[in-house]
Amino acid sequence: MTREELTGMLSAPFYSDFADTVARRVREAGAVGLLYAVVTSPLGELPKPVRHKVLFRGAYVLEKIYFGAPESFMPYAGSFCRTDFPACSDASARRHFAKIMADLLGRYTPEPACLERIAETAAQWAVDPAVKVAVRIWAVEILKHCRRRVDWVAEAWEDIVETMAHDATPGIESRMRTSWKAVRNS
Repeated sequence: MTREELTGMLSAPFYSDFADTVARRVREAGAVGLLYAVVTSPLGELPKPVRHKVLFRGAYVLEKIYFGAPESFMPYAGSFCRTDFPACSDASARRHFAKIMADLLGRYTPEPACLERIAETAAQWAVDPAVKVAVRIWAVEILKHCRRRVDWVAEAWEDIVETMAHDATPGIESRMRTSWKAVRNS
């Protein structure tokens, strides 16, 4: 599978089992590394709407691969933690990156400096009202993992949860009751 073939698949018309089908094709072609490189590159050669589509859909496929076959993602875990998660600037791809990171922190231990940068990124995403709700929820889940490993996260936890409570959407309210409250009171 070439880069052009992959970007063509990612920018093609969407269909019902798109992510599962593309994830299977990528794994069968041994092209997880190629997908990872495409999703974490600037793609400056593509027009902006196509670039957004490729980044968003590529992140979605990467998430499918991560949760379906985590061992195929693990060779990229260090780079993901060190640079690619904090550098994610596509608003839609952030949801998939944050969901991966929230789970990855339970399977993988990044270097302390990386963990600090991950927490900083997640905190920025969590408290920014302009960030999509799903991204904010996953960002707090990341911070929940960081709470016992990064001192300032533990110190700021109550403030972060309180910030999330302001004008909370139903999704945020539900997560506060079911997940963050238990951590909050511990």
